[in-house]
Amino acid sequence: MSIISVSLPKELLEELDAILGEDKSANRSEVLRQAVRSYITEYKELDNLERNIIATISVLYEKKEQNEELFRLQHEFSDMITAYLHSHLTETSCLEIMVIKGSSKRLKSLIDGLKANKPVRQIKFSIMATAETE
Repeated sequence: MSIISVSLPKELLEELDAILGEDKSANRSEVLRQAVRSYITEYKELDNLERNIIATISVLYEKKEQNEELFRLQHEFSDMITAYLHSHLTETSCLEIMVIKGSSKRLKSLIDGLKANKPVRQIKFSIMATAETE
């Protein structure tokens, strides 16, 4: 097994350790292995789609004065975003939910762009159905 180094914000590590303290069946390494497996599975599922789809994307992110990258992505993929909900959850975090209709390849590009955005804390997506081709 290879050994790697991972940097995590202190708060995230403390939260993980608190959960692991309650559930002695896993350790940090096992949790990270499971998270990586889940990420790979999710990525492969997107790669295997080759059609038009309808999907939802939920994005939880830290509020910044201006998140130029998020605005750029929203404009770049505006032809796919058919509905959009923005909610201020706390003074420091927002939730955005997008309904997407279009090619699975472009959905993957949008998700990859969102994942690369530093203020983004979590992304969840769900493919709802095959969209009618227009």
